[in-house]
Amino acid sequence: AVMKLGCFPMGGFTRPYRSPNDALTKEVSKLLTTPSEVRDMFQENLFVTKEGDEKIHQISDLIRALPVCCEADRIAATIRREKRDPTPNEADVIAEADALRDVLIQVDVFEHATKEEASEGYVKPALAGTIDRLSNADRKSFAA
Repeated sequence: AVMKLGCFPMGGFTRPYRSPNDALTKEVSKLLTTPSEVRDMFQENLFVTKEGDEKIHQISDLIRALPVCCEADRIAATIRREKRDPTPNEADVIAEADALRDVLIQVDVFEHATKEEASEGYVKPALAGTIDRLSNADRKSFAA
């Protein structure tokens, strides 16, 4: 409060900015999620892997998934508005979008971080410590 008074002694009158309103947020969201010149401008200098490349590149996957997810969102809105079940084709699009989303949200998830972790029989140190403590304890599980 003291810092705000020192930096902006006249309150909101001296601030050259304010939070965006909902209409602006929706407009920007629409520009980025539908094919437009704005979206093309943001994608212009991005490295995108070739289709079918085995390398993990989430930006490429996101760019490829965006049209499918937007279509699934449009279908879901229509289904809700019409209060009906999806057709088999619509269900396939929604299922594909869900699968893409599930893959894309797996950030920082790796099967193993080091060669040692990839070796057979490897137990993470924290788990080994827990196993040792449980074997030495009176109680053999965390259940009551």
